[in-house]
Amino acid sequence: MSDYTFITTEEHFLLQDALKKNKQQLIKFGLIGFAVTLVVATIPQVYLYTHNNMGDADDSMLSYKNLWFWIWLMSFVIALIFSLIKLTDIRYWAIKKDLTALQKATLQAPMEAVYIENNDSQTNIMLAQNQKKRLYYWMRGALDGYRAGQEVEITYARYSRVIISINKL
Repeated sequence: MSDYTFITTEEHFLLQDALKKNKQQLIKFGLIGFAVTLVVATIPQVYLYTHNNMGDADDSMLSYKNLWFWIWLMSFVIALIFSLIKLTDIRYWAIKKDLTALQKATLQAPMEAVYIENNDSQTNIMLAQNQKKRLYYWMRGALDGYRAGQEVEITYARYSRVIISINKL
């Protein structure tokens, strides 16, 4: 692995594009959280107030007047959003840090695994280096022709490990 060097203007635009895609994913997850909140906050209220008298409904744990209902609901929605972020491996904050630091590195290593995720919009590559396995991210869709066991040379952003360029050796 070489020392970190500065990112060129073209590479900066590639990282900005990756940041834009990650931001769209975060917005989508926020909208999912809002929709879940709306549904989960509305359905119990309708059921409570149509099947019980007003006093019993107001005293229920599922009443909108109960503080614990809102704490539980917001905790659930926040956990849902963060689990979606973790499952889809959003790199938003690391890419923002890369756009501030503007550092990249180059390394040569054999690929341990190659897999595509996020509806074929991202390829993840695991490289074995110095008895460590690290995951690197190709954010420009499916990367065809690369298989486990091949030796590659990649240039990547320092913090997010987003691959800027990749070449077979």
